[in-house]
This record gives sequence, C-alpha cells and structure tokens, in this order.
Amino acid sequence: MISIKPFNISHTNLPVLVAKLQDLITEHPDKNWQVLIKERQSARSVEQNARLWSLYTSIGNYLGYTSQEIHELMGYKFLLEEKWIGRDKITRVKSTTKLSVKDMAEYQDKICAWAGNLGWSDDSGF
Repeated sequence: MISIKPFNISHTNLPVLVAKLQDLITEHPDKNWQVLIKERQSARSVEQNARLWSLYTSIGNYLGYTSQEIHELMGYKFLLEEKWIGRDKITRVKSTTKLSVKDMAEYQDKICAWAGNLGWSDDSGF
C-alpha cells in the first residue's frame, strides 16, 4: 500500500501537491487513488504548553506534589478515554500533545477549577 504523509495545503504550496499527485498517477497508472481533504486542527500552542507546566508546578507546590505527578494525576482525572479492541475495553490517558488549542484551553480551565476548589489560586502569571 502506498500512502503520502499528511500534507498541509496553502496558497503557496498547492502546485507542489498537484505535482505529487501527478507523479503518483504517472508512476502507478494501474491503480485507483482516493484523496481525503479535511480541515487542519490547530495543535496546542507553545504558550499553552508553557502555561500548562506553570500550572502543574504551582498546583504541585500548593499540594505537595511534583509538576510531573500533577501532570499524571490531571491526565487521569480529565483525559481518560476508553477504546475497544475486540472484546477488551482499554482505558488510557489521552496525551496533551494531541489536544487542539480549544481542547487544551478547556483542559486547563478544568484543572484550574478543580484546584481552585481545594483553595489554590492561579499565580502562574499567565
């Protein structure tokens, strides 16, 4: 099976994509191809990542945990998802690296609300 890695289309690189598709058709004229186009989701921003670790550190300091421990605990609290593999239900923690900008903002809001209920206040400076 031949596949092309995801390609982010813009006004400036559209000719490159067209050339790649033409090459594919030329090199494999006996095959039929399928192209899927979807809107690209923005991944979490560098600023969001910096704020997240600042929150982990601040909350960890308040509660007596390391930032890494808070990271793991918040993942279990707010990022659990279930997947079925055959008849087995697997529970895993979704990686924060896979969150969109919107999802990351919601995740941080949940963390702040949860920690706020324990008496913590956001001193992260963000």
